Amino acid sequence: MIPEKPQPIPSDAIEAATALRNQLSSAGTPFTVGIGFKQTGGEFTDRIALFVYVPRKMPLPDVPEHEVVPAEFGGYETDVVEINPALIDDESRYDPLCGGIHISRQYLLQDGIFVPRAGTLGAVVRNRATGQHQLLTCAHVARSTGLSVFQPGQGLPFSSIIGTVADLRDTQNPLLLDCAVITPNGSRPLQAAMAGIGPVQGAAVQLPLLGEMVKKRGMRTGLTEGFVVRYIASSATPVFDQFHISGAIPLVSVFAGHGDSGSVVLNTGNQVVGLLYAIPSEDLGGGMSSSGLAMPIHNVLEALGVDIAT
Repeated sequence: MIPEKPQPIPSDAIEAATALRNQLSSAGTPFTVGIGFKQTGGEFTDRIALFVYVPRKMPLPDVPEHEVVPAEFGGYETDVVEINPALIDDESRYDPLCGGIHISRQYLLQDGIFVPRAGTLGAVVRNRATGQHQLLTCAHVARSTGLSVFQPGQGLPFSSIIGTVADLRDTQNPLLLDCAVITPNGSRPLQAAMAGIGPVQGAAVQLPLLGEMVKKRGMRTGLTEGFVVRYIASSATPVFDQFHISGAIPLVSVFAGHGDSGSVVLNTGNQVVGLLYAIPSEDLGGGMSSSGLAMPIHNVLEALGVDIAT
C-alpha cells in the first residue's frame, strides 16, 4: 500500500531521531537512525516513525541492555530494520551516450580473475569550473581517477572506451558520498536524456517528500518505479545523506539490483532527486531487491562541483 499523500518530515521528528541515535550510541557503538513510514505486516502506513538500522536483528533477550530500542521515543513509534547493503545486465551499445546505460571501468591486475563490477552511467553533467560536459556515476563503479571507462562494459561486443575517470568522492564522514565523474573522450556524442524516459529536467532543489513517487533507469533492472519511505542520517550531524526507496509493492516489486549503482533517481517531472548507490538487501534473490538506497543529488553535485545538464 502506498500512503495517499506525500508528507514533509516534522522538525520534532528530526530532533527525536538525533536524540535517539545519541542515546543508543553513548556506549560506543554507532547507530544509524532514520525517519519514515511505519511498516506493519509488510504494508506501509501513513504514520511517521523512527527507525534504527542494524546489520542483524536479534531476539530481545539477546540484545545488550544499552542497545534496546524503546517502543516509543520522543512521541514517535520506533522500529528496528535489518539492513545489509549490497553494492549494486542491458549490455547494448548506446550512441549517443545518455543516462541509464551499462558502463564499466578498465581491468586492473589486482582484480585477479574477477571482472570489474559493471555499473550505470547516471546522467550527463556540466562542470561548474570549466563548463565541460562530464558523465556521472558512483565511485565504487569508477574506482579511481585516471582509469578508462567502457560502454558497454569491457569485453562485451561493440564495447569501446568512452572516457576517463576524472574525479570521485568516496567517504562516510561527515556525509556519505559515493559518486564520480567521467570526462568523455569525444568518441560519441552526449545526450542530456535518460534511456527509455527522455530529456532530464535538471535537478530538484528539495529532497523528495515521504511517499513521493520516483523512478530510475539502471543497466540491470531497467526502468522501475517506487516511492520514498525513509530518510537516513548516517553521521552524528542531523543531516540526511540517504533516502530509502521501496518498490510499488514492498517485497514483491523489483526496484533495483546489482549493476544499477550509478543510476539517477527522478521525480515525476523528470528532475533528478538522487543517485542510487546500493540495495539494502537481496530480498528478492539473485541480486535483486524491492528497494534501493540513494544519496540526495544536491550533496553529490556540490561535492563534485557539477550540475545536471539539460
